[in-house]
Amino acid sequence: MSLDWEGFVGKFDRVFPEGSPRRKLLQIVAIVLLFEGISVLLLFSKAGLPAGLFSLALGTFLILMLYPGGRRAPAPPLERVPKEPIEDPPGIKLIDMLVRWVGNDYIVMALGAATIAFVLIYNNFVSGRREIGDLDTLTIMFGGLIMLYPFMAKKFKVEASFSLLFLGLVVLLLVVPQAVASARADAGSSIGNWYVHYMLAAPFAWILDLIGIPASSSGSVVMIQFQDGTRQALGISAYCAGLYSFSIFLAAFFSFVLVFERLRTKVLIFVLAVGLFVAYLGNLFRMVIIGIVGYYNGLDALLWAHENAGWVIFLSWSAVFWYILLRYTSKKAVRDSRTAESN
Repeated sequence: MSLDWEGFVGKFDRVFPEGSPRRKLLQIVAIVLLFEGISVLLLFSKAGLPAGLFSLALGTFLILMLYPGGRRAPAPPLERVPKEPIEDPPGIKLIDMLVRWVGNDYIVMALGAATIAFVLIYNNFVSGRREIGDLDTLTIMFGGLIMLYPFMAKKFKVEASFSLLFLGLVVLLLVVPQAVASARADAGSSIGNWYVHYMLAAPFAWILDLIGIPASSSGSVVMIQFQDGTRQALGISAYCAGLYSFSIFLAAFFSFVLVFERLRTKVLIFVLAVGLFVAYLGNLFRMVIIGIVGYYNGLDALLWAHENAGWVIFLSWSAVFWYILLRYTSKKAVRDSRTAESN
């Protein structure tokens, strides 16, 4: 039985039409899967290897399906009426300016290699911690993307620019502050402590108590009494505080606005505020789920949920958020086009 590849491609294009919100959302999912797969493989472990390979394979497959040049011969070009050149969005202009300032592609690739070398040298000879952690992985991926950017930009300028901006902002918002904080003995701040206690620990304990799970909070520590009567203290770290989800959301949002869609200032502020609020609720919901799992199934189950529930919840709410935003921008583009035609 032979596979009707062209028929499959046709069905794919009908389900995810070119320019539709569904296709744009799938582009974001494909990029996330690629980065997640690479991240898991860099943090190599036998347990995570199947998930990393699957994520990498699925992300690659979606990229090939989304971009016709990777799956079939391009159609012959159509004759079109010459139009005025379209101005590049701010994000692409920014990257082009930085590349011109650096000088040439070889220096860009050397900077990417130097970024990777710095992480490896620092871990081995300065910090004494040879294992590669999450922040190291993000920085290494950023360095690798800098090395590949001159080649990727020749064919996929928009996607390469979005990816570079996204990872660059993640490093700026997530990696740099934690690296600075870890180098200081007085890393804690009163604002951070206030946020963890009043916005996370206290609501977390209150919700658990509300649904019948005995819990109390003190500072950044929440005490939970499991179903079997044992009591467990849970400390809320930077990861639990939502630092990862907030940073990744902000990086993705501003990269999207700078590269794909320009939003009016009022709309941008409103959407950003809604996104941050939903990110906060999503993180609080994740903590409650972890507490419920621990209450009924014990500490081992709680630790498993802590390691695995976060990314599922984050991807779930962010997929809904991005779909609604892409629907809005798609309808806005149609309205603007009709207005331009009527004028």
